[in-house]
Amino acid sequence: MPICARGVQQADGTVTLVLDPAAPDLSACPYVVMSGAEVANSLFSLTATDGGLLSAGIVGCWAAAYFIRSVINVVKGSTEA
Repeated sequence: MPICARGVQQADGTVTLVLDPAAPDLSACPYVVMSGAEVANSLFSLTATDGGLLSAGIVGCWAAAYFIRSVINVVKGSTEA
């Protein structure tokens, strides 16, 4: 179950997250802490649309990397692929 967390500034200037399980409304919390099982389950509950967007992002990153590599090879004068 997600738990609300709030940042508390310490005397030395650092900020520490303090869990606040008494907060009923998670939309009003500045931070929401989830367990590892909840995060893993959220990956398995992707819709087809979400999966398609995730796949498109990954393919886009690969395409950008290939394009940058090709530009570097042209600038260097290399003919290797």
